[in-house]
Amino acid sequence: MKKLLFALFITVLSHYSSKAQKEFMAGYIVNNAGDTIRGKIDNKKWIQAPSQIKFKQENQNVIKYGLSDIQSFVINNEVTYVRKKISLDITPHMSAKLLHSYDRVLVDTTVFLKQLIKGRLNLYYLKDGNTKGHFFIEKLNEPIQELIDHRFLRKTESGTFEVHLDTYNKQLYDLCEDCSNYTGQVFKYLYRETALTPLIIKYNAFFGDNKPVEVSKKEKFKSTFFIIAAVGTYGFVVDKNLSYYVENYDKSGLKSASVGGGVLLDLPSKRRRFGVKIDLLYSFYEEDVKLYSTYVAPTNTSYLGLCIGPQYSIYKNAPKKLDVYLNASLMLEKRLAQKSTDFIYQSLSDAAGYKLGVGTKINRMNVELAYSKTDAGFRPFVYITGNIQKVSLALSYSLGKSK
Repeated sequence: MKKLLFALFITVLSHYSSKAQKEFMAGYIVNNAGDTIRGKIDNKKWIQAPSQIKFKQENQNVIKYGLSDIQSFVINNEVTYVRKKISLDITPHMSAKLLHSYDRVLVDTTVFLKQLIKGRLNLYYLKDGNTKGHFFIEKLNEPIQELIDHRFLRKTESGTFEVHLDTYNKQLYDLCEDCSNYTGQVFKYLYRETALTPLIIKYNAFFGDNKPVEVSKKEKFKSTFFIIAAVGTYGFVVDKNLSYYVENYDKSGLKSASVGGGVLLDLPSKRRRFGVKIDLLYSFYEEDVKLYSTYVAPTNTSYLGLCIGPQYSIYKNAPKKLDVYLNASLMLEKRLAQKSTDFIYQSLSDAAGYKLGVGTKINRMNVELAYSKTDAGFRPFVYITGNIQKVSLALSYSLGKSK
């Protein structure tokens, strides 16, 4: 049976890992002549700025478009990218790599910028290859400019200090000077989308922009639903009050299995790595009991379990839809039925504890290895307590994500 389950697991995993799934979504491109061409775009949910996209129309082959081929593209009326020539600040931003110089390092380049706001003031965003985030702003027909958030090291007699210049607040103040909504205000905005977006929207609204101002929707809570099946092995260890219980109660190498469903709540964040995972599982446990010289044949007992806790991706490859993650959760299990009323039958009771897991997601398939430990009383001797330790391998399949 174990060999059959393992073979089935390997077959399913190989099928999904080898199947190249592409997420083509409705959208359009604007070519260099200014023409709008509708079709479908492979939505790779880029963390860094893309240099090319894959586009196709119905019953036609996929075409790759690069920076020199199109002016902009829009995916599902939710995400807009626009080609822009910019002067990009590539000055190191990590504390360990800061320069001992006030001067910034600039390069002229052409990129696809993600457009956040459209109106009298346009707001754009870019994450470069060094994971540094950049915001760009464009007012009417004026040249586009990067909002400057500059950090560097300064050495003095007292030591070396990190200096932070939020120059972008002065830039924003100058750009919004013609809007009475901001007259007399002190600009101390954070260098993040959630702070800058409302500022630009309020400015554009003052001048009567009646077009949708948010052309790239903010990241929201999203839920991924999945079904789960798991097999495992477990053991129980009893905390004894009497020394002669030692031989009679400890047991390991018993079998277990679980089926059920779960949901992963993605938390909005720049790194898109955090979530809260909730599992609801119906579990079967084999019980093997020995009390003194009397042996009770193994039987199965069932539990309804709930696991809830954080999940963090330690490695994520968005284009290839590969995700390696860690999770930890609180674990509660409610015993559903008492299988025996025999006084010598030691059944496990309701359990509470924790679970730790490591897993990988390939497209829609998840494979997770988990360790759990719960404290449980042992009936009918209520003065005897113990813990159950379980190792399981779970296979789950994503049913889809909320809109």
